Amino acid sequence: MRAEQVVLDSLRQWAEEHDNIRGMVLTSSRVNEDAVLDLMSDYDVEVYVTDQQCFAGGDEWLEAFGPVLIRWPACPAWDEEGGLYRLVIYEDGVRIDWGVKKVEQMKRFNGPSQPYRVLVDKDRRVENPLQTSYAGFNITRPSKTEFDSMMHDFWWDLTYVAKSLWRDEIYWAKYMYGRRHFKELEKVIEWYIGMHHEWSVNTNKHGRWFKRYLDEDTLEEIDSTFAGADIKENWTALFNMTRLFRRLSVAVADELGFDYPHDSDRRVTAYMDKIRRLDRDAEDFV
Repeated sequence: MRAEQVVLDSLRQWAEEHDNIRGMVLTSSRVNEDAVLDLMSDYDVEVYVTDQQCFAGGDEWLEAFGPVLIRWPACPAWDEEGGLYRLVIYEDGVRIDWGVKKVEQMKRFNGPSQPYRVLVDKDRRVENPLQTSYAGFNITRPSKTEFDSMMHDFWWDLTYVAKSLWRDEIYWAKYMYGRRHFKELEKVIEWYIGMHHEWSVNTNKHGRWFKRYLDEDTLEEIDSTFAGADIKENWTALFNMTRLFRRLSVAVADELGFDYPHDSDRRVTAYMDKIRRLDRDAEDFV
């Protein structure tokens, strides 16, 4: 696999050789001071051009950086901001996530932005060529309304999981469980971390950096909320998740002066436990 400096040098050289390309910016993990880079870290490269159409007609230009192993999507595609994007893994393992944007959009780096490093700026459009902090993406303190709404959604939707497990509808149960796991539980873990670090850290996308900030016992609790396809395992994971959610949510509520919905928690937990104990052929909810 090519070394980082080799990749960056080839990117700069390519940009300098094409007058249509006016700027090139590296973003995401490769310029984030909090990120830990490894062999699989990709390159997020934004190319700023006067004419995007010459990149939209085909993918031949991608081959300038080596033989392509696979790309996504199947054909050149456009994002909501009018940028062309191509995600590419090259045969030597290097991955480059390309974004081809209008040159006027380069001005966004003169305002609040994610970390970036300017590789090429032929017209000097960016005032600060380097910004490596993700401070603007730190975990934010929830409002009372946000906290209350999330508590309500969590306990309501878990009833679907319980019913699906009783019916042996494992796929649907997994889907509903995942919605709560990767939304409400994930969010309350972030809040718990934020309050212990003065709301001055971020955990990256979907818990990538949870291990940096959580103790071993809590990490083990999180592990216990995952299960395979066995119904009994999923019941265990469900109640493990509710215990973890309860503990962290109560801690956040106490810290911020909010009210945790103990009554809803107690009622729904009892309801789910009753479903778990029901015979599979039960005809009455007693």
